[in-house]
Amino acid sequence: MPLLRLNLCSEQAKKIDVLEFIYDREALNAHDLMEEFGYTYSSARCRLSQLRKEGFIQQLTRGRWCLTERGYNKLDYHGVLKRKEDEKERIKRQEEGRLWFIDGGRIRMAKNVNEMLLTLDQALRAVRELKKEGFL
Repeated sequence: MPLLRLNLCSEQAKKIDVLEFIYDREALNAHDLMEEFGYTYSSARCRLSQLRKEGFIQQLTRGRWCLTERGYNKLDYHGVLKRKEDEKERIKRQEEGRLWFIDGGRIRMAKNVNEMLLTLDQALRAVRELKKEGFL
């Protein structure tokens, strides 16, 4: 007759969610899991222990954990790394596409197209020139 293993750890968050959280934080401790996922301290430590035993995380220092190569591979397999990279690229494109203007010596993002629009580099250059000439 097979033995039943009791899982005493809380299953409040999926493993992939915890690994993604570790990826976002780069390193964390049990208290970080408690705050993010509502674990008790013992459940958070148990989750970290499970992930360590499966080879997904390793201990940096006492109580601080980070992903292993296997952890990164798991995130890659589930498409998390691609999604994160796409998200960074989307944000970068949005920031490049924003238009800026100078208002009283301050650089502000344009809210509508009727304002005198500049790229961020143009606005920074203009502010430097105005300061140099003593207007700001």
